Amino acid sequence: MSVTLNIGDTSIRLLSTKGRQVKKWGSAPLAPGLVRDGLILQPKAVGEAINALFKSTKVRRRQVITSLSGLSFTFRIITLPQMKPDLLEEALHRAARKEMPLPLEELYLSWQAIGGKDDELDFFVLGVPRNLIDAVVQTLAEAGIKPYLMELKPLALARAANRGDALIVSLEPDYFDIILVANGIPTIMHTMTPRGGGATLEDNIQRLTNELSRTVKFYNNSHQENPLSPTTPLLLSGELSSDATASQLIQAEMGYPVEPLIPPLKFPPDFPANAYATNMGLALKKIPQKAVAKGDATRFYDINLNILPAKRKARARRVPVRRVLLSLGLILSIGLLYYTYQLNSQADVETMRLQAEMSTVSRELRQARLAINEAKQIEDTINQIEADVETLKQGHLYILGKGGNFASNLILVTNILPSEAYFTSINIDTDQITVEGEADSAFTAINYAREAQRRFPEVRIAAIDESESTEAESTGVSFKIVIAK
Repeated sequence: MSVTLNIGDTSIRLLSTKGRQVKKWGSAPLAPGLVRDGLILQPKAVGEAINALFKSTKVRRRQVITSLSGLSFTFRIITLPQMKPDLLEEALHRAARKEMPLPLEELYLSWQAIGGKDDELDFFVLGVPRNLIDAVVQTLAEAGIKPYLMELKPLALARAANRGDALIVSLEPDYFDIILVANGIPTIMHTMTPRGGGATLEDNIQRLTNELSRTVKFYNNSHQENPLSPTTPLLLSGELSSDATASQLIQAEMGYPVEPLIPPLKFPPDFPANAYATNMGLALKKIPQKAVAKGDATRFYDINLNILPAKRKARARRVPVRRVLLSLGLILSIGLLYYTYQLNSQADVETMRLQAEMSTVSRELRQARLAINEAKQIEDTINQIEADVETLKQGHLYILGKGGNFASNLILVTNILPSEAYFTSINIDTDQITVEGEADSAFTAINYAREAQRRFPEVRIAAIDESESTEAESTGVSFKIVIAK
């Protein structure tokens, strides 16, 4: 029996399966403001909603596999030479530190080998901000659920599709997910937020198809020797995909054949498979992968990761230096007393030798006392350093309270970056964020600035410079955008 839970901004969905058969399912709405942009803001309230859903569906809470919609992440394909297994973790951390935009200290890192050639191996390396995962763990605890497995939603959807080449789109009221699978690997994964307020479904589908076109163009430009085939299926899932209008609009704008995403599980006729595609992909984590889909010659590589933090070994408790020296002194003293007792029992001829040895012992005791005094000074210095560090930590917390959370601001500006652009620098101070980068066109840079205006009080484009490269029909744009916090 597998139990899966998908948490979104506006709802939670629960599914239980036995083998490849869907058994039970259910959903519950979430009040606005409990979850936003992949961060659970009120773990207790969300935990209570999850608890009520489990009770109403009468599903057991054992080995629950979880995902969270809108979760920020960064990933890279990293190639390393063949090496001993005990050296692999350190090598991957070093490579990820160079490749990933966020400090590794703020990420939970996971990876999986996906093949290689000759004496090299390729790894799919994924980093997820720790504060987002920690909030999920706290929420599960509030719901009485022991953390078991957690997965990135786009990877669950790719597994549910089981295609070597595919465009996968999840249409939910709170998020649109885009996944491009090429040569069996999820190569591009991107999440965009549909416009609210007066925006219509047609408006949001237009934005989605524009983003899909840019994603495919970016991939094809980067893989000119092997671009995406025009026959690649475009698979739709999510609550809004049941609206025939959405499918028709996407088909009209995109040249790829549009199909529903149907995971390889058995389910009743009344089961809304489109809404539970993510849950079904999570359930397939524990089921052997089927052969490639009919007409698909490329094997799909299942990126089956657990993004929950790994258990860490407890640190050995440090014994104070002074205690060690005192213990050694006590042992020395006992040994010396016993030795002195033996010497006193010897004949007078031994007296001179005893005095000489006692002189040596006295000198050693003086040296031991000096060592103890030095150790005491070292311990006092360490205590002072610890106090200074605590003062600095409090000052750092004060700065964060005044200037905002650095990681949160960095996640906001990177999460909305289009796939056709990349940063060359990001500067964050207490009042503003300055980002510089390059994009395929000025239109992409302007769209990024518009997207930033939805999340920050003031955004202005400081510079856009277009320069034509030596390659035919290829242009590059550098941009500088200033964001007020």
